[in-house]
Amino acid sequence: MELKNRINIFISGLSIVEKVIFLNIVIYIIPFILNTVLFLFNIKNIDLVKWFTIDADLSQLIFKPWSFITYGFLHGSFSHIFWNMIILYYFGKILNNLFGDRLFKNLYLSGIAIGGFTYVISYNIFPAFKGIDSVMIGASAGVMSVLFYLASYNPQRIIRIFLFDIKIIYVALFLFIYDIIQIPLNNSGGHIAHIGGAVWGYYYCIKYSRGEDLIKSFFKIFKKPRKSSINQHNYKSKFDQKRIDSILDKISDSGYDSLTKSEKEYLFKVGKNKDNRSQNNI
Repeated sequence: MELKNRINIFISGLSIVEKVIFLNIVIYIIPFILNTVLFLFNIKNIDLVKWFTIDADLSQLIFKPWSFITYGFLHGSFSHIFWNMIILYYFGKILNNLFGDRLFKNLYLSGIAIGGFTYVISYNIFPAFKGIDSVMIGASAGVMSVLFYLASYNPQRIIRIFLFDIKIIYVALFLFIYDIIQIPLNNSGGHIAHIGGAVWGYYYCIKYSRGEDLIKSFFKIFKKPRKSSINQHNYKSKFDQKRIDSILDKISDSGYDSLTKSEKEYLFKVGKNKDNRSQNNI
């Protein structure tokens, strides 16, 4: 229990950027531990990692839609995760200090998802990739979205790379052009995903600077308006629909003058409440 408390205290003291990096490191280590366990028990032909990688083949992808996010927490080598996490730490810290936890999480995760979509779409529309069986892993699309958000927000910002000071816009442009050049040479899907994440980071910043959070707007689509439903509930609970129907039938048969004083007053209240309710929904 003491060890568990220490771990909880350690994690709670991390910033959101450090928590994401810590999670990536833990997930990177887990497959090695699983491989050791499978080896000791002589269990073969089991590949659990494949359920979390993203496939270009739509017939495979349809069975694991969660892979649009999970692929971004898998890495193929130590150098792969090392450089991704170094860059994420450096630029993620800047973004987090400027805009807070929510924007960092939204941008990083959506950047991974957009990078995945860019990869899948590209492998299914460009003739160069026809017939190629491809999967992808890595957080680079999310990292690129963070970098390009910052480059769009303040292109003249000076950053230090080793012993040199350079404007962030030059770093972003260099990486963008490098990814374009590398597509025909190696790791085509990875470089395409980088470009998707980069464009998303730039676009996200443009919209955010105009007061629109793309992720917040996306989830608003699925929210039902509450005000009208509450008003409708109050209307039904306050008035008896059967009595209203009975009064309306009486008017239809014998005319308005046939109503009693209490029936006229009741109908008047219903009409007045309807008018007020309509005004509230405008």
